[in-house]
Amino acid sequence: MVNLSRTTRRGLAGIAALTGLAVVAPTGAQATPTADAGTRPVPVVGHTAESGVDEHEHEHAAPTAKAGLTGPAALKIVRYNKLYKTGPIPASRCKEVNVSMRTVAGVNQYSTQLYKCLYAAWKPILAQAGARSTAAPKLHITTARTANTRCGVVSLSRAFYCENNIYFPANVIVSMWKQNSTYARVYATNTMAHEYGHHIQEATGIMDASWWRQRAMKTNTAKMEESRRRELQASCLGSAYIGANRRFYPMTGVLYNEWRWLVNHSGDQKGYPRDHGSYANHGWWSEHGFYATSSTTTSARCNTYESAPARVS
Repeated sequence: MVNLSRTTRRGLAGIAALTGLAVVAPTGAQATPTADAGTRPVPVVGHTAESGVDEHEHEHAAPTAKAGLTGPAALKIVRYNKLYKTGPIPASRCKEVNVSMRTVAGVNQYSTQLYKCLYAAWKPILAQAGARSTAAPKLHITTARTANTRCGVVSLSRAFYCENNIYFPANVIVSMWKQNSTYARVYATNTMAHEYGHHIQEATGIMDASWWRQRAMKTNTAKMEESRRRELQASCLGSAYIGANRRFYPMTGVLYNEWRWLVNHSGDQKGYPRDHGSYANHGWWSEHGFYATSSTTTSARCNTYESAPARVS
């Protein structure tokens, strides 16, 4: 999952490709966490959610020329955003669609319903946060192998977010469903929620500010830490929605066990850029968001920008 500015920034954020969370941004894209395969069926994915992008390009990119942003201003946006002062995420009261995702039509029905549920839950939170818009991103459920987006031509081996657009590869879910339908449900749910988390960052200015900061940083170590803060926050926000709605879309029993396995085996893969966080930290932030109940300001629990480096390693 990644994101850039309107002119020099292009936002590309991969949802949650559950096999290892490896993603690289051109100068501002967001890639989803990947999960270690283990015994669960997961798609074979490449290094990143982007196609045709040098995986090291973002390491050398100059700061985005975004009007009104300076180092202190960008830090204020990511660390003290009004999003963190909003109330608990309300339950969307949406129930899981009882449909087989053995077909593209089934994936479309399942994912579209979930997307509408996410919009319903997050809209009042964005309004409280004074977001630039409370509108939903555009959802693309596709069977294409690549997509020509504002972030460039990208591979659709996994889902991603790009400037108010969510791209969701149906074939990945269809293949997974045929091997393990329970895991496919968890994967689809967690991935869509993660991608919507990137949309929350976009709408509140966190995405732009974080990418400005990353591009302005002098070392690759610092850039990768900034990326991990952004990705772990998206996972936390996605899990917060899942937790807030769990009375109506019960993440319990076998489904919950599969979800916990997924979030605790997603993150940076050996040999790839460390831009999404360790398995341990990805699991920690996901569960931290999930258990943010009505007594807690949910979004504030996902402020990775105030966290110690060890928690976002």
